[in-house]
Amino acid sequence: MWNPIDKGPVGDVPQSAVAFRVSFIIIDCMSLRLLLFLSTVLLAPLTVLGQVQSDSLRSYDLSEIVIGGEGRESDRAEQLFRVSLADLARQDAPDVAGTLRLLPGATVQTNSRGEALVYVRASGERQVALFLDGAPLNIAWDNRIDLSLVPANIIGGMTIEKGAVGAAYGTNVSGGAVNLQSRRLQTPGRLSEMTLQGGSGSSRQIRGLFANRTQRSSILVGATIAKSGGMIVPRGADLPFEPEMTRRANSDRREGNIYVRYDLTGDRTRWGFTLLHASAEKGVPPEGHLDPSMENVRYWRYPRWQNTMAILNAVSDRDDWRLSGTAWLNRFRQQIDNYSDVTYDQRTASQRDLDDAAGLRLIAESELGPVLVRGIHLVSISGHRQDDKELVPEIKSALRVRYRSVLHSTGMEITSRPTDDGHWVFGATLDGMLTPEVGKFDDQDGFYAWSVNTEWVRSLRKDVSLYLNAGSKPRFPTMRELFGTALNRYIVNPDLTPERSWLAEGALNLTREEWSIGGGVFIQRTIGTIDQVNVQVDGTNKRKRINLDGSRVLGIEMTGSLIASRRVRLEGHGTWLRPVAITDDGNRHLTEKPELLATLTTRIDVTGTLVLHADGVFTGRSYGLGIENDQIELPTTVRLNLRLSAARYFKGSNVFAQVYAGINNVTDELHLSQLGLPDEGRSVRFGLNLSR
Repeated sequence: MWNPIDKGPVGDVPQSAVAFRVSFIIIDCMSLRLLLFLSTVLLAPLTVLGQVQSDSLRSYDLSEIVIGGEGRESDRAEQLFRVSLADLARQDAPDVAGTLRLLPGATVQTNSRGEALVYVRASGERQVALFLDGAPLNIAWDNRIDLSLVPANIIGGMTIEKGAVGAAYGTNVSGGAVNLQSRRLQTPGRLSEMTLQGGSGSSRQIRGLFANRTQRSSILVGATIAKSGGMIVPRGADLPFEPEMTRRANSDRREGNIYVRYDLTGDRTRWGFTLLHASAEKGVPPEGHLDPSMENVRYWRYPRWQNTMAILNAVSDRDDWRLSGTAWLNRFRQQIDNYSDVTYDQRTASQRDLDDAAGLRLIAESELGPVLVRGIHLVSISGHRQDDKELVPEIKSALRVRYRSVLHSTGMEITSRPTDDGHWVFGATLDGMLTPEVGKFDDQDGFYAWSVNTEWVRSLRKDVSLYLNAGSKPRFPTMRELFGTALNRYIVNPDLTPERSWLAEGALNLTREEWSIGGGVFIQRTIGTIDQVNVQVDGTNKRKRINLDGSRVLGIEMTGSLIASRRVRLEGHGTWLRPVAITDDGNRHLTEKPELLATLTTRIDVTGTLVLHADGVFTGRSYGLGIENDQIELPTTVRLNLRLSAARYFKGSNVFAQVYAGINNVTDELHLSQLGLPDEGRSVRFGLNLSR
């Protein structure tokens, strides 16, 4: 097995980061066994478990990156937006990508690689960190993950944190962080659950789950098998270079996953273990608006996509200090096959990727006079092996390259003691990225950058609170941005430099018994924004990543909820954005960043057992990048989704049954998040859920 922690050359490190250099040369020489040993030491207090105290860690959830003392979690409510298990469940989606539109300011876009990626307040997917039970989901090679292949059935809730987020999140979080928390029972007992679902495009899925919880421990095991024959083409889609059909060409997929979560609670300690394995095979719909005789169109399939994660969480709580940590291992495999044309008959090239990663986050917290002080240290070591093969008969060549990187962050946060009146936080870190192995390219020096975050929450009165946040965050270029060619689609630019974002926002929240409303303004100014342009090489259009002079995003965000009557409830959020790229020849709109995102959800209890959900999703104006580097306006859309469900409890057998049917995009609207890549048209689904 290839070890991502093999030794390799390390570039010169600036004098200002000598301490980092020493510590991470040591870490870089560690074997995977030593990292696991550190995790074991972290869990040493668990060897002696006593009776569970009723108030032990009552506000601490291991599945989130929540690092404060008692009460800190409730104080963070001003910055966090939560999505509950009930809201997630009614999406009936096999993957996380189908649920993220519930988060304010977030949009999911599928790119030409077939990857579903999240954007938050116009920040790209490489600026937004995603975590599962405290461990990063993003694959380090490109600092992103295809969310269409992350299973939704394992998620019990999710939160989004925006602005200058806390130091414990580590590097590359200038756009915010999304936390996915694994599902678990809240009270002692057992639960068995099964869901059967079918729908448009010959889609079908089976989900199963078993959970058991006692006073001291809990375990949850789940699995999903899903299949789809393809995406429905929306009305008005202009795809002249795709065969005429009701489904997108090459959009079929099959996937399966298995998931285990185990938690154990002691007198002063608590730990949890997560194991996830997801596997898929899928096609990538081509950019059907491009003429393949003139443009470099991707005709790709993924015959293999596998992601395996093991996550260990632990916390040891003492009278005046707390030590918490998360350790993780990750192995990611994928194969990309390139074909000659839209018939997908002749395979011309193949790329096989193997990514291994290991990481550790440690947080020590103690009271120091009137404040709480936290020390934070995070390291993630990852390796990428890539095998490229040209399969065209007259060429036939093969190339194997290896890359390795180390991300690290060390810092401190100081916070006031939480009170009913509010709190303040100040944090600072030194972040770094080392690239000790860079394939066939010249050795690279490491990147180093500082990061700060500040937060102030004040209760103006019982139902009104004020929230202020500011800071600065770096974003390092990924290894793929520096050295990846994507099967000869990109020109490499190893001279990319890190981005630097300055962030500030303020929000006011008013909460009453039957309604709530919140609103705020924010600004993000980024220097050295990494973007891409089209360039001509030997008569062929290719792409190249460059650093822009910078970008600026101004925005207003609103959230609200209303219990209109005993049977009607409304929730909604909206984000207006002004995303601008700052260039030498004048400002322009950032590519593929909508100016307005709004969602309104209505729940109507028609009868005691019949419930109707209606979601309206509005996406405002945005612009795609044309082949001449010109901007092409993409249409605004209003999509309506409906879901009707009926539930009944059978007392004799203790079975809860729910049948449901839903229609997404009722009016068959054409929505383009990227030129030539329309989202799915009108689709239906129906299903049965049984639980006991």
